[in-house]
Amino acid sequence: MSDMLEPFEYETGTTIQTFNIIDTSVNAEGYEVLLNIDLDSGYELKGVRMKISFDDLAAYETDDIHEGVKYALGFFNNQIGRR
Repeated sequence: MSDMLEPFEYETGTTIQTFNIIDTSVNAEGYEVLLNIDLDSGYELKGVRMKISFDDLAAYETDDIHEGVKYALGFFNNQIGRR
């Protein structure tokens, strides 16, 4: 039974197709975001909680939480850092 608690290492995973922000809340450190995520494999992740600090947003050069979530999930474009 303890084998199930050990982490597995994989070469790659499935990609995220889309995500929807269901709810956001702000605290002293940053934001907690509730997401639903659609995966390329056809599966869905519902009720995923993500924490993004104000420092993370500053590193992404945005103060928009939606943009911060996009960058944190790997949805980059050529406009990052160009305001």
